[in-house]
Amino acid sequence: MSTAQAGLGGATGSPLPVQLDVKQSVAEQLAQVEAAINSEDYSELAADDRAALREALGRIRNNVPASGSVEQLSPDLRTAVFNDQELVNMIMTRAHADSRMVCERVRTTGSNRREQVCMTLGQRRQMREESRDVLRNWHNVNPKRPGEL
Repeated sequence: MSTAQAGLGGATGSPLPVQLDVKQSVAEQLAQVEAAINSEDYSELAADDRAALREALGRIRNNVPASGSVEQLSPDLRTAVFNDQELVNMIMTRAHADSRMVCERVRTTGSNRREQVCMTLGQRRQMREESRDVLRNWHNVNPKRPGEL
């Protein structure tokens, strides 16, 4: 079986997300993933994703023997470990991408002066979704039709 991503992508501050590769030293990687979960690089990690990560890491820790070798496992356990690895890699990649800080210079309303506004991609997406919801539900808040007084 092959892994979903190429090995451990890096440490805190790295442009690459932390990835789990159970063919390498599992104990070290689990510690690095747990440290990364609490870092600023993964600030947009949702609570349910954080819980799913901790459960998957716990299952991997329970299934892989102390020696850290996946090859010694039965085929069923090996499949379970690789499935948990895929889940960890998917959640970590998405959280790393959402936690990336993006800055832009925008004009504030009523001014020609530009200001620098920095937000994570997750915050930008949430703001965009909230704006869409406000526009979509505007008629519920303001029952008058345009042109009526």
